[in-house]
Amino acid sequence: MTYKVPQLEPFLGEEELNNLKRAIETNWLTEGPFAKEFLEKILQITKSKYGVLASTGTLGLYLALLAADIKHGDDVIVPDFTFSASAASVVAVGANPVFVDVIEDDLNIDVSLIEKNITPRTKAIMPVHIYGRSCDMSKIVEIAQKYNLRIVEDAAQAFGVFHKGKHAGTFGDTSMISFFADKTITTGEGSVVLTNDEKIYNKLRYLRNQGRVNSGTFVHPEHGMNFRMTDLQCAVGVAQINKFRDIEKRKLEHYDMYSKLLKDFKEIRFIKGNDHSNFIPFRANIMVEHLKELMPYLEGKGIQTRGFFYPLHKQPYLSHLKYRESDFPVSNKAYEEGLSLPVFYNLKKEQIEYICDTLKEFYFNLR
Repeated sequence: MTYKVPQLEPFLGEEELNNLKRAIETNWLTEGPFAKEFLEKILQITKSKYGVLASTGTLGLYLALLAADIKHGDDVIVPDFTFSASAASVVAVGANPVFVDVIEDDLNIDVSLIEKNITPRTKAIMPVHIYGRSCDMSKIVEIAQKYNLRIVEDAAQAFGVFHKGKHAGTFGDTSMISFFADKTITTGEGSVVLTNDEKIYNKLRYLRNQGRVNSGTFVHPEHGMNFRMTDLQCAVGVAQINKFRDIEKRKLEHYDMYSKLLKDFKEIRFIKGNDHSNFIPFRANIMVEHLKELMPYLEGKGIQTRGFFYPLHKQPYLSHLKYRESDFPVSNKAYEEGLSLPVFYNLKKEQIEYICDTLKEFYFNLR
């Protein structure tokens, strides 16, 4: 189906094409000069001491857990409201995800519930920075230090997001930032794993490159797999990161336009946010009445829809964990009422007005 307004459209152009041409002309297809430049730019923005690139966000999170020494049988505290990869990566290392609810203001992890879920098996906390806002990392760091726990940050959606002036993903032992196609900057697939710990960094270098620091040798001192990116992906990434401030500005403008056009509708509520984080909209995320009827209505008008995350405690592959529904009122409500509206760079003013007019039309018809 061709939509009048798609949910996503990556901002790609001549800059990305020129970099791809350069990569091909120099015969660098595996990690090379563009990978080095891309990583340097990431570290410059995040102020992280160390980082390694990984081929996908999910594998990056898996690497982050392995490097933080999370093992079989360990418990990792994870917010219930997040993409499946957060829990799947924990399961992949043989650990157990322990879910806690989120707060209604910004849908980030409810810090007040973390200590209640710490047991002798708890090894780590995985804060997930949701929808372009940071978790309350000051309190999470305090809890982790009190109980001697690791912090593995899922900062997939948080490139350019800061908590009290410090970049999300630089508080923990390890973290992952994703560059999937729907992120603020993209390489199609790919991620970076960050750390400020030199020992963890050295471990990451072996883990991601088949148990060796440098390619081109057949001696593998440690166990590892291939998690590398390509220079073609990083060529796109360099062009994207050079556009970052323009992308950030445009997404905020689009979000503000939605806010102004929909502010008088009681059936629509924007996620509040918090006062300890800046904001880079992942989407324009709203809570709405009559979501089940609204989504097909929008689709029928040529507007591609996207709901909120399906709570992790409901996921079929995790049904053996047997959680109580009553423990996750906010996560459940977000899924039942959440709607994501597009904010991508090339979204036109007329498209935003069309979305808002269609939303108003739907609710006027119910009154």
